This record gives sequence, structure tokens and C-alpha cells, in this order.
Amino acid sequence: MNIEYINDFIKVAEQKSLSKASNILNISTPALSKRIKNIEEYFECELFYRTSRGIFLTEQGELVLSNLISLKNEIETLKSQLSKINKSTINIGLLPSFSLYKWSNQSESAIKNTLSIKIQSNTQVLLNDLYNGDIEVIIGDITSLNSKDLHTKTLYQEKYMVVFSNESRLSTLKSVNINILKNENILTLSPPCDTLSFIQQNFSNIKLNIEYRNDLESILASVKAGHGITIIPQSLSMKIENMNLESIELEDYLREIGLISYNQNVIKNVYSIISE
Repeated sequence: MNIEYINDFIKVAEQKSLSKASNILNISTPALSKRIKNIEEYFECELFYRTSRGIFLTEQGELVLSNLISLKNEIETLKSQLSKINKSTINIGLLPSFSLYKWSNQSESAIKNTLSIKIQSNTQVLLNDLYNGDIEVIIGDITSLNSKDLHTKTLYQEKYMVVFSNESRLSTLKSVNINILKNENILTLSPPCDTLSFIQQNFSNIKLNIEYRNDLESILASVKAGHGITIIPQSLSMKIENMNLESIELEDYLREIGLISYNQNVIKNVYSIISE
């Protein structure tokens, strides 16, 4: 039986007339009569008897009506509950690089779809927030993520940029690989830091001179003063604009930014929102 016929049955029972019910339901009387016949065939009994005064429920029809009214109420309640779930706030954690690079065009959509946004400095902190239940989904670095409990969806890939002052010897080069940086003082954020994790995971066999700073602004100021170089994701390149600094792509390495969550449905919901 078609679920849409439930309301048709109830309306005919209320009006005790096929013609009056068809006018209310905005369908033809023959079409409504056919639907009622389909319901009777489904229950394998006559639910109405017809007289010159109208159409009335049989004993079986009264029983069916009572149960269909309850079923209709349950369906409407379920629909309301699902609607509230779909419209509920999703707590999402972001990297600063994403918020600067990609989120600006999505902010209106995010507000409209009631996303609650939390920005953290690195993916590891976001993963801790996710594990603790403070957020439901992350937009972070999934390049080296290996947890079987987490679901992911890639949003984009980006290169790493080597940033240096215009007086650096690197300014004469067209490309940079990690071996060229062995004699450089590499400034990074203190751990946990996505770029530091990238360096440690990929270049553990190379002795590099790494010096920590507490924030990106102090790193860039030191680089500008000629006290070292730094490596940043391409999405943060706008930070060096108007600072009289130069940058070159680090050869052969990319990082993958994507959605991370324990709940695959949450990933689907957020992806549909940010893809609008």
C-alpha cells in the first residue's frame, strides 16, 4: 500500500463522501475511488459500504482507520525528529590555513547551515577535540592519518612552500628539495605542529637544523631578519604577502586536506554544506 494513501483513507472516512474528499485532496473522484479500492485489496476486505447517503466505514474499516491515524501521527513525529536532526548544529574544527584559504567564500553558507566553527593551530589538537567529543568533524591534514576508526574525505591537496628573505642564497634557485635545506636554520612552530610532523615523518634520515617558535608571526619576522627559513603550507602563503619575503615550492611533497570524523554521515552532511 502506498503510504500517501493513508491520508486519502482518513479524509474519505471523515467526509463520508468520495466527491467531497476528492475536492479537499485536489484529485479526481475516480482516482480517489481507485486508491480506496487499492487499500481494500491490500487488507483483503471491504472497508467501506456505499449508500445513497454517502460512504461509511465497515467494522473492519473502523479498525483500520484507528490504526492508520496512529500510524500517521507516528510518521509525522518521526519526520519532525529527523528534521531537527538535519538542522542541528554541527561542531566543526578547522585549521587556520583552511579558514584563511578556503572558508571565506563559505562563511555565509556555514552560518546558514548552522555550523559551529572552532579553529585550532594544528590537526593533532583537533584530533584530541574530536576524540573528547568537543567537535564532530575536522577539516585537517589527513596525509599521515592511519586510524581505522576514523572516516575521511579529501577536499584538496596543496604543496609546501619554502619561505626565505630576499637576501637568502635560495633566492637564486628555481626549485628547492630537502637536501638543499640541510645547512639552513629551519624555523617551525613548537610541537604539536603539522609542518613539524611532516618534516619528522618524511626526513628523519636527514640531519636538519630545526628551531622552534611560539607563533607564525615571530617565525616570519625572524625569516625576514635573515635568521633562518621556514616551511609553510601553500594555503598560508598569503601571510607573507607585503612582507618582502620570497617563497619557492618544496619539490615532490604534497599534503592532503580533508574531512575527518568518527561518523561517516556527518562527513557527508558537512561536505554537502561546504560544496554549495
